[in-house]
Amino acid sequence: MILFTSDLDRTLIYSKRMMENYPVDGDIIPIEYKGDDIISYMSLDSIEMLRQFNEKQLFVPVTTRAVYQYERIEVFQNDIQPKYAITSNGGTILVDGKVDEEWGKLIQQRIAATAIPNEDLLRVFADIRHEEWVAKEFYVDALFYMFHVHLDRIPHAELRAFESRIGELGWRLFLHGRKLYILPTELNKAHAVDHLQKYLTYDMHVAAGDSLMDYDMLLQADIGYSPAHGEIFERRENDSKVAWINAAGATSTEDLLRNILQLD
Repeated sequence: MILFTSDLDRTLIYSKRMMENYPVDGDIIPIEYKGDDIISYMSLDSIEMLRQFNEKQLFVPVTTRAVYQYERIEVFQNDIQPKYAITSNGGTILVDGKVDEEWGKLIQQRIAATAIPNEDLLRVFADIRHEEWVAKEFYVDALFYMFHVHLDRIPHAELRAFESRIGELGWRLFLHGRKLYILPTELNKAHAVDHLQKYLTYDMHVAAGDSLMDYDMLLQADIGYSPAHGEIFERRENDSKVAWINAAGATSTEDLLRNILQLD
């Protein structure tokens, strides 16, 4: 039995822009809507391969998305229905679509024991936060913050000093495109995967992800895959601990899934 834990955005599913930047052979279909707007796509070949895998093995989506954002991805509510899913960057474990209350209490206890309260974190952030570079604020599932920022206006020196300061207060940050994430240090995809593994029976753990927020999860797996278009490749191209998928975009997903199916 293979356990496959995988990030979603830019690893398994893609925005319209990503699909345009990295065209894939074959058909693509929308798999997520926000109102009448299409948010994400997958290739038909990827869906079929992932469906085959999920029927015989253990597939666990692992995402930084809020619970409601994960639930609007139709392919995981209809065509492919994983028994387990991890959302909120490890803050929430879903079992058959329902929140695992045990893990919820445990992660809240860990955060409370290691990080200053979120209100205090915001007061520290207020020292460098300015309207000219911070556009929007989101408090995700009452666990962490995500800010939309203007990349060309970020005060990088101040942000680096802020990162060092909050590191001593139990928080960390990731700048991923136009999104600035500020999370409790204990809120880590790898921690949630580690907790879930205690209840699963499998022979091999395979993980996949494109961003530094996925890196710890890749390291704890027997094989950790990352695509050539991702942040991990950009920052750690020579990292021998990562198995690189040389293709980009949805083609990398197809290559990834072919590799995993061949492991069986």
